[in-house]
Amino acid sequence: MKHGSMKLAWMVAASAILIGGVSQAAVTPEMSVVLKAEGAVEVAEKEPFGGGISSMVIGYNAEGKAVAGMAVRETPTYKKTSAVVTVVVEGDQFKISSAEIPDIESFHGKSKDLAQDALTKIKGNTFKDSKEPRKLVDGVTGATKYLEAIYVSYSLMTSRTIETLTTDPGWPRKPLL
Repeated sequence: MKHGSMKLAWMVAASAILIGGVSQAAVTPEMSVVLKAEGAVEVAEKEPFGGGISSMVIGYNAEGKAVAGMAVRETPTYKKTSAVVTVVVEGDQFKISSAEIPDIESFHGKSKDLAQDALTKIKGNTFKDSKEPRKLVDGVTGATKYLEAIYVSYSLMTSRTIETLTTDPGWPRKPLL
C-alpha cells in the first residue's frame, strides 16, 4: 500500500476508534484495510488490554503468523487524547509503521507542531525486541511533560505490541473481513 493511502486508512481507522469509543472491541472496516495491507487474513483482539492500553489488535497471515499489531492508549498530552500505533513484523525486527493522534488537528499552535514532530520521529523506528522501544523515551531531553507523555505512550504501546506479536496470547481468532 502506498504511504499516502496507508496514512489515510490509518487516520480513518483511528477516527473510527474514537467515534466508536475505545470501549468497544471491534475491528472496523478501516482497521481491516490497514491489517490487510500487512497480509493479515485473521485477527484477534482484546479490550481492555491492560497496563494502560485500551485495546490491542493482532493480525495474522494465512500461515497463522502474527504480521501486525495495533494498540490504542489514552494519553494526557496537551489535552487528553488517544494515541494509536501500528507495529509490523519485518523479518526479525519490528517497525512502527504508523503513529497517530487522531484529533491532532484540535491541538493549537506550537503544541500541534511539537506533537506532529514527535509522531514523525516515532514513525519508522525499528526494534529487535520489546525492550528496545525504551530508546524512544531515552532520546528525549528538554521536552515538556506533555511531549514526554507522547514518547512514553508510544514506547509503552510499542513494547507491549511487540510482546504480543512474539507470544501467542491465545485470544480467539476470527476471519478478517
